Amino acid sequence: MARSIGSNFLAQLNSSEIRPFYAIKMNFTSGALLLNTTYNDLVIGGNTYLSSGHILNISQIAETSDTKASGIQINLTGLDSSILSAGLNDDVAGMVVEVYFGVLTTTSNADVIVDTPYKIFEGFIDTMVLDEQGISSTLKFTVENKMIILEKPTDRRYTDEDQKDLFPNDRGLEFVASLQNKSIAWGGGSK
Repeated sequence: MARSIGSNFLAQLNSSEIRPFYAIKMNFTSGALLLNTTYNDLVIGGNTYLSSGHILNISQIAETSDTKASGIQINLTGLDSSILSAGLNDDVAGMVVEVYFGVLTTTSNADVIVDTPYKIFEGFIDTMVLDEQGISSTLKFTVENKMIILEKPTDRRYTDEDQKDLFPNDRGLEFVASLQNKSIAWGGGSK
């Protein structure tokens, strides 16, 4: 897949000093949870990603040349009670997760994002596990790549009834049943 990043982003990556960050968007039914790995809130695409530099852990994001779905794990610890409540009360399976990589400018101490952060992963929450260790709690999310959809079997059939479920006025598969036992003399005359 062709990918492009802004010239300022590329220049920042090639410089001797770099201030990278990750931003995560988890779309729960009660609303999106927006977090970033810096110590300050960041505004990306009009949305405010809350700082969580010391509480966010993202596993390695693997990329292969094969067409296969490689998932990741996201761990949240030291959670605010509202975040913990949303994680426990929402049905999180299948919720969309987006992970972005970006850099902050190094020319000043300001937290200014260079160009647009780059989406490095998109997938669906598979499982969520709450791990309580005395005074701290950790939410562990297993997130499957969106390509996991390619591995699921389809329930669709090439029948007129199945096609009409999708498109009621479509008559393209109307004669499929009558073709099942039809004898066709290919390349010759009929006998």
